[in-house]
Amino acid sequence: MKPLATCFAIALLVPAVVYGGQVYGTIVMEGQGVKSAALEIQCGKEEPVKGTTAADGSYRINVPQQGQCTLVLPDQAGKPSAMVFSTPNPALFNFELVKAGNGYELKRR
Repeated sequence: MKPLATCFAIALLVPAVVYGGQVYGTIVMEGQGVKSAALEIQCGKEEPVKGTTAADGSYRINVPQQGQCTLVLPDQAGKPSAMVFSTPNPALFNFELVKAGNGYELKRR
């Protein structure tokens, strides 16, 4: 088999990771980044994509499809959530985590 044909055959056999878009931003509370916070983004009926915030509260997650998605902080009291949108270009969403009743909520900054 010729080298080019071999490369082509291998490329067909290796599964490709395809993302619909990317959502990124920061989550802060009282002016400080919320570090190591678990977060999930669910788009449509796809399984949620999971990640965590960095030490400065920043996050960046590739999502499987474009359109309306829901960002959730599953480990925070009240499981605060917010609507985000995935587009072909990376989409920026900055939030503030604020105390609300017995839990927290996410407010867009």
